[in-house]
Amino acid sequence: MDNKIRQDGLFKELSTLLSKIGLLVVDVRRGIQRDGVNIVVIITNQNLDAGVDECTSAHRLLLPRLAILEDNRAISLEVSTPGLQRNFRDFYEFSLFKGRRCRVYDRQVSDWVEGLIEEVSEEGVVLAKARLVDRKEIMEKYTVKREDIHKAKLAYAWEDMK
Repeated sequence: MDNKIRQDGLFKELSTLLSKIGLLVVDVRRGIQRDGVNIVVIITNQNLDAGVDECTSAHRLLLPRLAILEDNRAISLEVSTPGLQRNFRDFYEFSLFKGRRCRVYDRQVSDWVEGLIEEVSEEGVVLAKARLVDRKEIMEKYTVKREDIHKAKLAYAWEDMK
């Protein structure tokens, strides 16, 4: 899984701007359309409970800045939250969602492993209270090496809701 998003210029710019109002950038996508630029920004906050108010604040702050950065007034900006079952696009997201439940497809065992993100390092991810999706036994800790992560996503479980 790639670990490149933090090196993207637009990501850096928007992260710096949004950090001043307590928001974290999860992902940024930029696309060119016939009539302008389309930018999608996924945000959260330290409590991982950002909602409509945070998205509105981010939109109001980002749109004028993006018009200057892009030298274009025809900007389509979408600001949203990660949702309950977000597919991870970058390894960086594991560190953002520490403590949350996720599912990781581990190439080593050719199966999905679900657990709480406990520890993240350059080598990989440690999941607590983990289990292979098709099995019942729960492992206290399960480590997935970074190179063995094929894909990952947030997982929703009713018992995790506070």
